[in-house]
Amino acid sequence: MRTSIAHTNIPDRDESAAALRLVSARPEYVPPLDVARDMARTILAEANALDLDVATIGEVYGQRSALQESLRQVLGALDAEDGRHA
Repeated sequence: MRTSIAHTNIPDRDESAAALRLVSARPEYVPPLDVARDMARTILAEANALDLDVATIGEVYGQRSALQESLRQVLGALDAEDGRHA
């Protein structure tokens, strides 16, 4: 899943160092709360509709990642409305 985090080209040739920077990079984009909330509801509905009897492991992990990203965006939007920099 593509996230809302904008990643640019990394000049390093060492892929492990580049991967570590991506993991530790802070997200740059936080959607407005209403957008984040709507996306989270959509993703949660898709996750609930996933049939675990026939779903592949990739589909399950994909939904988990989507849920984590939507939660991050909702919390970021809530923090932005509160004026906090989490």
